[in-house]
Amino acid sequence: MIYGLEVLDAKGVQTLGMEDFTIQRLATMTIPASRSGGLGVRGDYILINVDGYDPATCFVTITPKAYSPYPQGAGQAYWGCVPTYKDLGGTQIGIITYGNYYEVDYKGDWIFKWKSEVVESVVEVVRVI
Repeated sequence: MIYGLEVLDAKGVQTLGMEDFTIQRLATMTIPASRSGGLGVRGDYILINVDGYDPATCFVTITPKAYSPYPQGAGQAYWGCVPTYKDLGGTQIGIITYGNYYEVDYKGDWIFKWKSEVVESVVEVVRVI
């Protein structure tokens, strides 16, 4: 059984496969779980400077360290989610662990809030050579 990427031509001959790539891990970092929230709008992030990072040749994966032990859906306790990342240019990426949203109060005014409900996750930055 073959896992990964495999490209075949019209005659079924492999023209590209995983043996054509070398993958190099540039960085790994654990992001702690967080359950918090507050008023206002956030724009901060966890800054990671990764020597050798280039979005043209690298990718970022964010994987939870644990998965929900029960089915998710309506009526279930919320398990949380993984953070996301933003390319900041150069060799920097930002890890975002919250979401901004708003609610409307009884007067029709917007109340801006943020919420962080992330599970412990591992961030890996990988370069394809």
